[in-house]
Amino acid sequence: MKRLSIGILLLFAALSQMAHAGEKVAYQNWVAELNGQVNEAYTINGPQSSFGMFCSGEQCLFYLHQNLRCTPGEKYSVLMNGSPISSALTMECTQINGTLFQILKPFDEVLKGIQNGEAIGFAVALQSGAFAVNRFSLSGANVAIKRVMQEASQSKLQNQIPPTPAPQKSTKPDIKI
Repeated sequence: MKRLSIGILLLFAALSQMAHAGEKVAYQNWVAELNGQVNEAYTINGPQSSFGMFCSGEQCLFYLHQNLRCTPGEKYSVLMNGSPISSALTMECTQINGTLFQILKPFDEVLKGIQNGEAIGFAVALQSGAFAVNRFSLSGANVAIKRVMQEASQSKLQNQIPPTPAPQKSTKPDIKI
């Protein structure tokens, strides 16, 4: 999967607002929203905290949404901890329609972190020296994420298939002997 720039994330956000007529499917503690062009899988651990993935075509990104103030465009360090893996990640603060999201990178490392285990946690260092910690259930994550990635990939393929040209009439005159 390719990683996304912030510009593409903003495009995802705009497209997701336009594509409301989609399917919303629950997979245990995760939800997959399938809207064709933009698809999302996510879980929520409270009113101000969610973790998920946006996909469009074969481009996907993981995000963390939490009630922390950050500066759009700034990059921060975050520690990810799950049963099979612990990693230091980078997150970039992005504002989309007035809501702050932290885009988690590298994508492949986060993907590895969710593939096994029952929960995943993220610790963000605050200016005060304390940490903001969020834990999310992974029950249903693999199925929801796989479905979103498949849907996004199929959407890309459908958009690449050129329309079948109409049969052309022969320009040769009908000659009867």
